[in-house]
Amino acid sequence: MKQATPPSLSVQPVAVAPGVVLHDLCKDYGTQRAIETLGCEIRGGEFTVLLGPSGCGKSTLLRMIAGFETPTGGRITLDGRDITALPSSQRNIAMVFQNYALFPHLDVADNITFGLNVRRTPKAEQAQRLDGVARMMGLAALLARKPAQLSGGQQQRVALARAVISGRPVLLMDEPLSNLDAKLRAEMRVEIRALQRRLGLTLIYVTHDQVEAMTMADRIILLNAGQIEQSGTPEEIYSRPATPFAARFIGSPPMNLVDAADLRIAAPPGTIAGLRPEEIEIADDGDGLPVRLTGHEYLGADILVSVMAGTAATARLILRRPARLGLPEGPELHIRWAPAALHLFDPKSGRALTAAPAATAPGHRAAG
Repeated sequence: MKQATPPSLSVQPVAVAPGVVLHDLCKDYGTQRAIETLGCEIRGGEFTVLLGPSGCGKSTLLRMIAGFETPTGGRITLDGRDITALPSSQRNIAMVFQNYALFPHLDVADNITFGLNVRRTPKAEQAQRLDGVARMMGLAALLARKPAQLSGGQQQRVALARAVISGRPVLLMDEPLSNLDAKLRAEMRVEIRALQRRLGLTLIYVTHDQVEAMTMADRIILLNAGQIEQSGTPEEIYSRPATPFAARFIGSPPMNLVDAADLRIAAPPGTIAGLRPEEIEIADDGDGLPVRLTGHEYLGADILVSVMAGTAATARLILRRPARLGLPEGPELHIRWAPAALHLFDPKSGRALTAAPAATAPGHRAAG
């Protein structure tokens, strides 16, 4: 009887990718708390980015999911199964590290199949999987080379191929593009996103780079000081930031945050007002909030215009406008914005206010 050919698991889409749920998870290092008690759901088959500044706890969170760190409290479930106490080898999770972690004495083929060898996968199946994943990752002509003979982008592909060939439905990536130049980072962003969609993987990706998060993620979990600041789609976090931290961290240049009084907004004392630079326009008709021009930056297609507002002219705002419009004549200008562009944050809780004051400020303009 002819033996059936084993399936090429490395290139077949995942049937139903499992989700990961963090239940009241926390992590202490001695007296230092790295992760405050938090909970969230990472949906199966989605590209989820853990985003935040250095030291916010995103890599620690990823390592707890991987099984490299033990939580101080809480639970981790994968597809409804508690994996908190399981060793990393039994979690059905693959991981790509920041430094690629390739073996310098092994060629590309042996680096890719290393995990399969450890698990004593039959050689025939290893060869079939290797052929499929090498062709998919553009590595077929490089299998005999050593890591030192590869470019940074090629090494990254080898590390990714080693994770994909395992056939595991959950893939973790810890700042995998930080060692690449800008051009390679842009190329690898596209390749990784396309790979995740093709295979239907649950991919959890750690970065401090908002461009990576905004261009790749289905959902972003924004972390700050070991806590979840906001979770949502890139569009939700950009358009409806929940806190001043979220408003400033997402967007380049970041959202302008000033005292509402400096924009002549009728709001309780201390209320923070936020405006995206691209939402502010120069009021050529002189109808709007008076400001003083203080500087500009030319960026090619756009120009960033700096102005000062407020009674004491101490509230700095940045406007983005097409460079073809040129620098506005100053130094005295007027600016305005649509009512929907204004974000307000409670002075006590720091959370976004759900309703803005009536459009009575001189900077408001009709939408459209």
